[in-house]
Amino acid sequence: MASPATSPAMQTLRLLVGAVVGTIFLMAVAFSFVLGFAAPPLWTVLVLLLFGAGVYVVLERTGYRVAAVDPRLDPEQARAQAIKAFQSSLILRLVMAEAVAIVAIVLAFVAGRTVLVYDVGAAVSVLLLAVHVWPSIRTVDRVVSGLERDGARTGLREMLGFGGSKEGPVTRLG
Repeated sequence: MASPATSPAMQTLRLLVGAVVGTIFLMAVAFSFVLGFAAPPLWTVLVLLLFGAGVYVVLERTGYRVAAVDPRLDPEQARAQAIKAFQSSLILRLVMAEAVAIVAIVLAFVAGRTVLVYDVGAAVSVLLLAVHVWPSIRTVDRVVSGLERDGARTGLREMLGFGGSKEGPVTRLG
């Protein structure tokens, strides 16, 4: 069985998320040449932190919603549907998490004319990306629980290198 480090599907997803995180940092470097380093207006920091908190709540409540896989599908079709659903939900979570950095770009140029406004939004975005987007056992399990809620077995954990089902007498109580 492949580990998360060697699973081709996981490598592709981590490369995608890593590229977005890297771009956020590179933008901070680029903006440091264009914008000043003055203290950001307090209201911009508060707007970005509140927006980030709102995005966190939306990600927690809706970011992992996926359609359940039909238990009557053959294993190959179930796996294909599962990886497609995982990739789609990951992209959706990525876009929502990155929205904070995009709003920070606008505020940095309009309100503050300082790179530090962008840096606050970038930090919030990177934190959201690390918690909700980076493909990990936590994010995989949250999606798998939705995919398999009707009794289907998708094999998504195995495909992404995290081993088999989490079922057992302690984890499945009823």
